[in-house]
Amino acid sequence: MSIVTGVDFGTLSVRVTLVATNQGELGSGFAEYPLYRRKEDPDYTTQGHGDHMRALSEAIERALGAAKVPGNQVAALAIDTTGSGVIPVDEKLEPLGEYTSLRRIAAAARGNP
Repeated sequence: MSIVTGVDFGTLSVRVTLVATNQGELGSGFAEYPLYRRKEDPDYTTQGHGDHMRALSEAIERALGAAKVPGNQVAALAIDTTGSGVIPVDEKLEPLGEYTSLRRIAAAARGNP
């Protein structure tokens, strides 16, 4: 039996579902994060990486608890986002590089340096 963790980042929350190849859905969890706005600019909104990582950790723990599965049994991670960039992180949940650097790397890979 292989277990995959599906992660879906939305506008205000992250949802996590654990799925087993032979059993289907084992458990799920979610956690919310804030959307920051500026009073002087009603069109301005942003979110924080730290908020995303905190919510991801919480949602994964809730899903693992609901599924009664230890984390070391998860074989793969699938991530989906709503209009957001996914930034790879290390074991301390710190970005592996600056976002602007990652954008440049992606542009160069597409032939648009």
